[in-house]
Amino acid sequence: MESKEEMLKKIGLKTMFNISDEEMPELIEEYDIFLNHVAVLEKIDTEGKEPLAYPYEIETSFLREDEPVDVISCEDVLKNAKSVQDNQIKVPKVVG
Repeated sequence: MESKEEMLKKIGLKTMFNISDEEMPELIEEYDIFLNHVAVLEKIDTEGKEPLAYPYEIETSFLREDEPVDVISCEDVLKNAKSVQDNQIKVPKVVG
């Protein structure tokens, strides 16, 4: 059986993390804490419980039904735009 250090180094290689020897003791400590949390979760009896996508039951009565509505025309959108070029809204460059 491989040691925790060997296992964590292997995981580090697979996930492209370089784990230094100085970082290893703290990482092992954090890994042990994580395993303890998982052990607590494993003790919870989930027999007969339905899986949940969201942990809280919420009422959705406040949501309205989706209904088609009138939308603003392309011409009106372009009229309201600060800058238009080639029938498209021109915005300031934000990348590179």
